[in-house]
Amino acid sequence: MPVSHRFEVDFFLARRKVLSARSLYVLLAGLAALIGYVWVKDSYSLSFQFFLFLFPHIFLFISQDMMMDEIETGVLENIVFVRGAFRDYLFEKNMYLFLMALAFALAAFSLFAAYGLASGEFSARFLLQFLAGVAAGAYYISLGGFLSFYFKGGSNVLVVIIGQLATFIGLLLSATQRLGFIDQLTSASFPDWSSRLKLIVFLGVLPNILVFEKYFAASLGMAALACFFLVLQKMKLGALELKKR
Repeated sequence: MPVSHRFEVDFFLARRKVLSARSLYVLLAGLAALIGYVWVKDSYSLSFQFFLFLFPHIFLFISQDMMMDEIETGVLENIVFVRGAFRDYLFEKNMYLFLMALAFALAAFSLFAAYGLASGEFSARFLLQFLAGVAAGAYYISLGGFLSFYFKGGSNVLVVIIGQLATFIGLLLSATQRLGFIDQLTSASFPDWSSRLKLIVFLGVLPNILVFEKYFAASLGMAALACFFLVLQKMKLGALELKKR
């Protein structure tokens, strides 16, 4: 099969799997409802900030069922995937899912931008925040893909969400302490190695904070971390053999 045709077939398969996932629509609808509620109750500006902070989760949501479900359901035992082509397909899903999530995010961003330009409320800073959020989204895709080797269904997404909830609770506890980590996050001041290590862990769990101007520079580090998880995926796929049925 020519390479261009293989990409078309692989992208079709990945797209069909994503668009058939009802849970994704529920999650997107919930995200849209929350942002819309903030707009109605407060303002366009605040709802746009909510969107910019939350939209990287679209990339996380779309990474559900990324690897293990397809490996175990037998869908890869197809003439399309002969001679180990299933490994290429699974790895390229990172790109396909990233592009689909980016399309969703761009559509929503365009609506916000169009209204902001018409009302004179749009700022170039919003575009920079969006690009930083895309970097966070790329990290979510690569992380979600790696976790989906170990968790079936949407459990890979659930693991990340639980980690974020635990981190949020930790921040609340930090807020009760004098000079807690939450104060360091607010001021973007990390004077010692201990606080810097906490920041790295925090970014790994909740990369959405890249959309804040003080953390734009960390987008490069997050992109490097995304590449690290892609390398781990490549290694896992290199050793992967489908079970004989």
